[in-house]
Amino acid sequence: MQSFIANGNIYPCRFVKLTTTVNGGRVTQAGTGELVFGVSQMGSRRSIYIDSAGYAAILGEPIGVFDDTEETALELGGTVTVGDRLKSDTNGKGVTTVTDREEYGALALQNGVSGDQIKVKVQRGQISAA
Repeated sequence: MQSFIANGNIYPCRFVKLTTTVNGGRVTQAGTGELVFGVSQMGSRRSIYIDSAGYAAILGEPIGVFDDTEETALELGGTVTVGDRLKSDTNGKGVTTVTDREEYGALALQNGVSGDQIKVKVQRGQISAA
């Protein structure tokens, strides 16, 4: 896991992307089909008794990011099967992709449905039709 600075509000176990608008070392939650860099840390920034928003980090705070080849948890935005390649949905959640030439950011190591947090291997790549 690497440490970055959040360039916006980021939830735990979500896809993140590198920010190009600010000097290096910043990430933001990924959106639909965006090129992902990794997956945000599993824990929230504060106890739910102090802050019920549940963010892993907000603008300007440090955040841990799991990157290539690391295993972590990812929250799902749809039904996933072991071995599926996952891309980001609008909220940085993992959804299956099978579209030729589409970028993905993780490989599912468990089955799951929307809202589940499953074990994934962070693995960036591009789908190629054989």
